Amino acid sequence: MASRNTLSDLESLRGLSVVPGAVFIGPWPGVGHEKFLIVAGVAEDRILVCSVMINSEINPYIQCRLRMLSCQVSLKASDYSFLSHDSYANCAQPIRAKFEVFMSGERRYCGILNEADLTQVRQSIIASGTLSLDEMNTFFKKK
Repeated sequence: MASRNTLSDLESLRGLSVVPGAVFIGPWPGVGHEKFLIVAGVAEDRILVCSVMINSEINPYIQCRLRMLSCQVSLKASDYSFLSHDSYANCAQPIRAKFEVFMSGERRYCGILNEADLTQVRQSIIASGTLSLDEMNTFFKKK
């Protein structure tokens, strides 16, 4: 007889996908359409994730600001089935979101970044200067 998955079993499985490099799509406050979000780092001792949004093009505001422009990571559609065109991860403004944001039914898991792109995203977040030393150690320290 096949066993039935309970809701807590399914939530546990979904939690396994909230790992560095995981990409989700869904609504985001203040944005009128669904956005891709990359989980860049997960805190072990805190229920927080550090994430960045994927944009189809670089915002003109960012294009005029060299520091912010240097924190845009190019993502090739040919590398990811969930992208319909080349895009950019905006690492200039990392988002500190609660783990539950990614567990809600509003956001769907899309895939995972390759190691090279994840490394570049993490390095760009650190270079952005927007995280404290404590946050950098919490989200990105080597295990």
